[in-house]
Amino acid sequence: TGEVIVAEVPAGSNREALLAAMDAVHSKHPGAAIMLLSADTGEGKVTIVAKVADPLVKRGLKAGDWVREASAVVGGKGGGRPDSAQGGGTDVSRTVDAVGAARTFASSKLG
Repeated sequence: TGEVIVAEVPAGSNREALLAAMDAVHSKHPGAAIMLLSADTGEGKVTIVAKVADPLVKRGLKAGDWVREASAVVGGKGGGRPDSAQGGGTDVSRTVDAVGAARTFASSKLG
């Protein structure tokens, strides 16, 4: 569905670039739940940012929980508010798994 967007973005460990990409996607899909992940193999870390539109938060998808779920897959942690959260981890090799886990988690919450 168009309400959940999970994507890997090549921003390295540049959180500002990842947040700028988030703003761009959010402006085109203001009603969506968006999670962007960026792996930096050189630094050995994965950065994760998420934003969830209010109607989807009300349906049970909270950004903090969502980011925690994806961050756990890459060996890290995260959290934040129901509408916006950040996190990450150090297991770059599992970034694709984190994308899958994020999609599954969002589907389970939104039915």
